[in-house]
Amino acid sequence: MEAIKNFFRTIYNNKQAFVGMCIFIFLCLVAIFGPMIVELDLTDFDFMNRYQPPSLAHPFGTDFVGNDLFSQIIHGASDIIFIGILASFFLTVMGFTLGTLAGFVGGAVDSVISLIADVLVTIPGLPIQLIIVAIFPFRGLVATAFVLSILSWGGMALAIRGQVMSLKQRDFVLICRIMGLSKFHIVFKEILPNITALVIMMFVTGIHGAINGSVALMMLGMVAMNPTNWVLIQGNAFSHAAGGMNTAALWNVAVPVLAFFILQLSLVMFATGLDEALNPRLRAAKRVKKPKKQRTQVTGGAASGA
Repeated sequence: MEAIKNFFRTIYNNKQAFVGMCIFIFLCLVAIFGPMIVELDLTDFDFMNRYQPPSLAHPFGTDFVGNDLFSQIIHGASDIIFIGILASFFLTVMGFTLGTLAGFVGGAVDSVISLIADVLVTIPGLPIQLIIVAIFPFRGLVATAFVLSILSWGGMALAIRGQVMSLKQRDFVLICRIMGLSKFHIVFKEILPNITALVIMMFVTGIHGAINGSVALMMLGMVAMNPTNWVLIQGNAFSHAAGGMNTAALWNVAVPVLAFFILQLSLVMFATGLDEALNPRLRAAKRVKKPKKQRTQVTGGAASGA
């Protein structure tokens, strides 16, 4: 419990991480509870009230058939956020497991995992993901999240491997080995607490990357989408905007873009501030104040002698 309090205390002290975390948590709550509160009706077309500007009745205006954009954004948030969190969870599990295995065991296991991770880091992921979803007709967010993560764990595995290789040479790990403690205890009780900051930071960063990857697949039409998905809302609005000729539809384009921007900005702020908030060395360096310059006082005698 004390560790949790210290975590939130350090996050609060870093305003960038705190603001990003608050915005992201708020969006997650909107995605979970918003559809229970805000009703959605896409069957009642009202062409007389299409392209309406924001108002009390329609906070985000109406789309090309007169449906409320606010309710669509609320109901579509869950797909975007869920696929990002799930894909990041998959790649974090794979990256941590394989990176820890490579760094702790070493030898041939380390060589094979490091080689695969190096290949995954260097090759472009999107073209291969397109081939996978083209060959295997994936349907559903879970399958899409797995496709997004299967080629993205290389960077995290290499980072975890380096940390584990450094930590396993420390005195406290050597003492655990001398005491005959199990490898499970050494990894999860001794090593994991020392790399928690890195794992959390890469998990948040993974959400950001997974959302970008899912948007790319959805915009290319390779993944099934719900009618309220932000990508589909943006695509429909852009097509009806006719490249800017239909100025009334430009606000429809701006609404999902702004929603994506706020979501991604919160993740960037959260991830950027996490490293400083969870890294003891950076926190200690921030507390160190530079010594104030002492003003040289000129005595009256010296002044008169000059």
